[in-house]
Amino acid sequence: MISTLAVAALAGGGLLAAPAVAHDGHGTHEAAAAADTDWADYEKILLTKDVGEPIDMAVLPDRRVIHTARDGSVRLTDPTTGVTRVVSRLDVYANSEDGLQGIALAPDFEETGHVYLVYAPRDADGDGEADTPTGNAPDTLPAGEDESYWDRWVGVNRLARLTWTGDELDLDSEQPILDIEVQRGQCCHVGADIDFDADGNLYLSTGDNTPAGTPGADGYAPMNDAPGMNPGFDTRRGAGSTNDLRGKILRITPRADIPAGTAPGEGATYDVPEGNLFPPGTENTRPEIFVMGVRNPFRIEVDPETSSLSWGDYGPDAGSANPDRGPMGYVEWNVVGLDDPHNAGWPYCHGPNAAYNEWDFETGTPGEFFDCAAPRNSSRWNTGLVDLPPARAATLYYGDQPGQQPRDELVSFGSGTGQAPMGGPVYHYDPDLDAPGKLPEQWDGKAFFGEFSQDYYAAFSVDWDTFEVGEIEDFFPNAEVENAGMTPHDNPMDLELGPDGSLYVLEYGDGFFRANPDAGLYRIDHAEGNKAPQPSIGATPASSSQAPLEVAFDASASTDPDGDELTYEWDVDGDGEFDLTGPQVSHTYTELGVYTARLRVTDDEGKIGITSTSISVGNQAPEISVDVPADGGFFDWGDEIPFEVSTTDAEDGTETVCDRVAWSYGLGHDEHAHPEVSGTGCTGVFPTDADSPEHGAGAHLYGAVVITYTDGGANGLPPAAGEATLRLNPKLQQAEHATLTGVEVVEDDSASAGAYVAGLARGDAVALERVSLTGIDSATAAVRGKGTLQLRWGSPTAKPFAKVAVPSTSDWTDVSLAVGERTGTGTLYVTATGSLDVDALTMVGEGIGTPPAAESSSGPSGAARTEGEH
Repeated sequence: MISTLAVAALAGGGLLAAPAVAHDGHGTHEAAAAADTDWADYEKILLTKDVGEPIDMAVLPDRRVIHTARDGSVRLTDPTTGVTRVVSRLDVYANSEDGLQGIALAPDFEETGHVYLVYAPRDADGDGEADTPTGNAPDTLPAGEDESYWDRWVGVNRLARLTWTGDELDLDSEQPILDIEVQRGQCCHVGADIDFDADGNLYLSTGDNTPAGTPGADGYAPMNDAPGMNPGFDTRRGAGSTNDLRGKILRITPRADIPAGTAPGEGATYDVPEGNLFPPGTENTRPEIFVMGVRNPFRIEVDPETSSLSWGDYGPDAGSANPDRGPMGYVEWNVVGLDDPHNAGWPYCHGPNAAYNEWDFETGTPGEFFDCAAPRNSSRWNTGLVDLPPARAATLYYGDQPGQQPRDELVSFGSGTGQAPMGGPVYHYDPDLDAPGKLPEQWDGKAFFGEFSQDYYAAFSVDWDTFEVGEIEDFFPNAEVENAGMTPHDNPMDLELGPDGSLYVLEYGDGFFRANPDAGLYRIDHAEGNKAPQPSIGATPASSSQAPLEVAFDASASTDPDGDELTYEWDVDGDGEFDLTGPQVSHTYTELGVYTARLRVTDDEGKIGITSTSISVGNQAPEISVDVPADGGFFDWGDEIPFEVSTTDAEDGTETVCDRVAWSYGLGHDEHAHPEVSGTGCTGVFPTDADSPEHGAGAHLYGAVVITYTDGGANGLPPAAGEATLRLNPKLQQAEHATLTGVEVVEDDSASAGAYVAGLARGDAVALERVSLTGIDSATAAVRGKGTLQLRWGSPTAKPFAKVAVPSTSDWTDVSLAVGERTGTGTLYVTATGSLDVDALTMVGEGIGTPPAAESSSGPSGAARTEGEH
């Protein structure tokens, strides 16, 4: 939570005394949704919900869309047929955030078919063995090992070029272009976006490959190079180094003709153009670097017409500035000219060029503040220059509350929490383009932007000579989208302009490490007058173990934004013929197989919407039961949380093949999560990290678990997967992070995390959702005021099962409430009579976790104790 100290940032080594309110010249920029824009003339059209765990996309010249998922799958969506297929699959290392990432078409794609991908190869050297261990690397050097131990965790993220055959990638055509050495077995920050300039130069973003929860960082710059610590905890070795490709935006020129089998490298698979940050031959530098000092530039955009490079960059999680550590955690959007290589500052300076302290992580004491005009890299892991180029302030930066940045629009458009900037393309209106859905001229020259955590899109007016940002507009606000009966924006992941002048958006949806049910690929069109219908398809049942299978199809949930009467056509057997009509139809599948059933919905004026679903005849997906832990249970950071999983499969029965049970545990933070540990097995433990609170004081943190089970296939059909998810809650719950009714959040340094819930009275509620009180004996609440504090289960009007009188007090006071037997997972409501302020609740009892066993001296903690325990 952000406190009123948010702007005691440190700029150039000195304190910024003034708060981060509107700058001179910016105070008149109000949150705007383009007053002259009639949003009734726009529509958001679903292209597919079949996106896997969506990462990136590229729109083909024929408007089909190739999109990637982290598990290595490449999908092709054809908007004209409504069909999405997995067309290729790469063998990827998928621990943490690694896997298949960016995709881009080569500038000469129509002649060569070349497509560029970034992914983490499981077996980069092709020897048939995984390059690195599975699971997580330890925080500290195991007993008896020297620092060469860390070498076993070194892998690569690979930029590769492949050939598109028209309907799929030719995996045999793969030519590695550039390998980026990375530290595996830890989270986070991959970057991995690709774009090209007018000269054919390729720009590649790379993340700093450093955990947000680095021990001792506490939400500030992670620079822990204390003896024995994992080198991954010091981002100076990557983003802050002139001789490392991590935490950078690289610029190279791929060679057109590369002999098969050529190893990636400068002068072999690519050349370095003139004008990068360090001229070739400069000692202790990499010539590929165009911009250094970035943390996680997840989305970049090169715009040849304006000769500009823009990117969104994620920041750390400190909720407020600390006079001993540095600024609060800002995120950034930057734009520069293609003739302007520079140091963006991370981890020495951030946001408004606010300086971090060179904190001594071994002793936990402050040092000197970095000089943003002349930062120095003193890390023991540094292989580059000590004296670095000057740091550059961000074009735009923001926190997560109004008043913490010059441009409050950036935290005013959305409804979520947290900060997650996604850079987007610059629109160039073409009056000669014959495309009825193209965006109008009012967006000409504006840069699009997406906010993953806050669920909005924006358009920035930029002076392309000075790169100053003027008006910031809320693009197609969610209120307008929902009022029109369309799907609201939900965690924007990628934005691309198509050859038709429409804006294509890939949305991740809510949830983590999985194919979220609300993820999807959409197209935003300008559509005056009549809008396309919104198709919805239901199929019951969608799978069976044998033929024949009779399926009832239902399209009655389809809608039309204009209220038109709809007609319904069905191609249920995938033969290309729409030969059934009506909102409900049935079909009997007499042969085993996997079928694509399509629905086409047409309105009165002939506009259509089309979608599809898959029917499996011969193999049903298995069901997963998580016997322990309880979903929503409470634990202490550092606990090991035992788990037991069982499955039921219509074809295979109840005997679970434990090698096929795969799980991922991650650190949930606001609306996103950082995957931390993965493994396999029916039993084991989820290892929570005692250093997770280092993400930032008062951050909204929890454990996020996804478990999958893949069967062996049946009747000649491919394997099917079932899935279960868990939310694991820390025992300390800040009231301001709950779902609130009738109260307000007040920032106050006297509260445990810098904020509290004020004025809880009769009819108000603080709701802790998706919780289980398994193993909890009581709850301790920090409160003040006068009244009675109550706990209710399942409803804010249910009979209180616990209550305690709070005497009149102006100081924070701990009161205890007995919990007793509460079964299942549900919502815990905190209510009151009188008027009480509530700071936090602490659950007391064993909960679902146990203190960790002694760590093995021969391998990683956590995953080493779980994998193989079947």
